[in-house]
Amino acid sequence: MSTKTGDDAVAEFVTGQGVFYQNGTWAYGDVSELGDDNLGMLPIYIGGPGEEKQGLCTGTENFWCVNKNASPADIQATLDFVYWCVTSDEGVKALCEDMGFVIPFKQNLPAVNPLVNIANDYIANGYVPVSWNFPTMPSEQWKNDVGSALTAYAAGSGGWEDVVTAFVDGWATEYAAVND
Repeated sequence: MSTKTGDDAVAEFVTGQGVFYQNGTWAYGDVSELGDDNLGMLPIYIGGPGEEKQGLCTGTENFWCVNKNASPADIQATLDFVYWCVTSDEGVKALCEDMGFVIPFKQNLPAVNPLVNIANDYIANGYVPVSWNFPTMPSEQWKNDVGSALTAYAAGSGGWEDVVTAFVDGWATEYAAVND
């Protein structure tokens, strides 16, 4: 299992060897060959109280940034371009239709990506999105350590206590380092 990749997961899903593929709306291009009528999205339930009205996990870990060290002219040109992207008909069409993005602005167009529309349907039907908090993880190293412990556990070469230790102690170590 530790040698499996994201590409393996996509291949197994689109060839019918896998029934579920955990990913997001951005993966539509990877699975679209199955046909829109053969795709759906489900929330991941863990047995917690009240989750019967829980929707999909939503959010982003990507942000637009402008380099403060660029020249004032380049900074203004960048800001003008970003503004154009989300306000002009041509820019919005490029983002929403040509690239398949959803933009959090009034000018957002209906999605051409059916997975986005499925996510929107959950919200329209009163399901509460689950906050995507990946940006609040302590570090890439913490995530890698927890992943390694989970992989060892799944392979039978590590115990659940190792997963708990990697998660809890690793988080505490990261927290202490940031708050010293």
